[in-house]
Amino acid sequence: MKIGFLTSIREDHGLQGENYLKRNMTNLAPMYLANFINKRGIGVDIQIKDNLEDLLSFKPDILGISSVTENIEFAKKLAAQAKELWNPITLLGGVHITALPKTLPKIFDIGVLGEGEETICDLLTSILRHGTLPSDDELIKIPGLVFHTQKGVYQSPNRKGVPLLDEIPFPQREQFIKKMGAAYIMTSRGCPYTCNFCVIPNVSEGYRKHSPKYVVEEIKSIKGHFPEIKSIRIFDDLYIVDRRRVEEIADLVSAEGLNRELSFGCWGRANLIDEKMVKVFQKMNMLFVAFGAESGSSRVLSQIKPGVSIEQNQRAIDLLHDNGVRVSCSVIMGHPIETEDDLWATYEFIEKNIDKLFEVEFNVATPWPGTELWQIAKKRGIVKDEMDFTPLKECAYFPNYCTDLYPYLNERISPERFDVIMSEFKKLFWKTIRTMKESGASRETNPKSEIAELY
Repeated sequence: MKIGFLTSIREDHGLQGENYLKRNMTNLAPMYLANFINKRGIGVDIQIKDNLEDLLSFKPDILGISSVTENIEFAKKLAAQAKELWNPITLLGGVHITALPKTLPKIFDIGVLGEGEETICDLLTSILRHGTLPSDDELIKIPGLVFHTQKGVYQSPNRKGVPLLDEIPFPQREQFIKKMGAAYIMTSRGCPYTCNFCVIPNVSEGYRKHSPKYVVEEIKSIKGHFPEIKSIRIFDDLYIVDRRRVEEIADLVSAEGLNRELSFGCWGRANLIDEKMVKVFQKMNMLFVAFGAESGSSRVLSQIKPGVSIEQNQRAIDLLHDNGVRVSCSVIMGHPIETEDDLWATYEFIEKNIDKLFEVEFNVATPWPGTELWQIAKKRGIVKDEMDFTPLKECAYFPNYCTDLYPYLNERISPERFDVIMSEFKKLFWKTIRTMKESGASRETNPKSEIAELY
């Protein structure tokens, strides 16, 4: 039996840089699945591809497609094309179906919810045993699934995430990637915090982490199979939760001499960044740290991201910048409670730090399924479980944003006025881009250096 994996990413929108990321930042999720399937000894032939066309000669019996919310319509098109071309069993996984399991599109036979390693193995075992799509009575016995029945969409019992992450082998990239682009790893899953705009608490069970030894072995594997790689991005939702673990990883990286061969980047949180953490970053050769500043207004920040203050955000920027670590911040505008004064406070926060920031990510508050913002928007009739999510892709690129196309959540500022204010933020966006390019051009090394690879 053959199984093929695809990641649903639209390519007809012209968003800057996304095609590059798709080709050069391969989704790790299907590689985790592939390696776990192999570890279990399940006899299936696996291919992971970027495009449906690349699977035509393989014609897998099972096609698994992973999709985020903004790409779900494209995922449905991919499944429909596959059904027409060779009629595989179609599986849907990813954040969107996990957040909205009852919305399983009819073109998909089964949805895999949450972390898929154990679920996909149980499902494949059942399919191999029956030689076809199992009956409803069989599927009901497999936790972590959603599927169609004569009575409608049925969701089987929830499946707990793998408690000991080291039981999941790290991706064998060399089996599926001919040439590594931007290298990245995931050293943990989940996040202990509950920001109201973030979907992670709803789609991931708690916070679990790989051991320092596991992490360093994966880094060594990447370097061994792809010696041209000079930088690795740690793509955890929040890498620095466990200070002792971060210190141990840095110690092992240093002991192996990897910090002389590689540089690193990660996501942090301002309240967890202090002088001691910066020293750990330096020991590991962490050249790039990103965190969500979110707002320049204390009132807004306290409600959307508890536990972090404006002062902590500023201190983190200063500490990182003054110690030679490139810092990136993200901000979110348009929260339901936000006033004009709050918006301008965010503008001023960015503007006064522009020379210290390597990158600024501008976002408008989005009601992603599975978030508190989604529930707020749903109660107000702005969104619904079954809707066209396509515009979310177009406006994910901040210069494209306008309230006519986007679910607009703010209750204090008219859409027309908000668009006027956003025009000023877009000017600031382009100013940050120019500043970043000038900063990169001034480096002694080529702009396509460690920082460029991390970015």
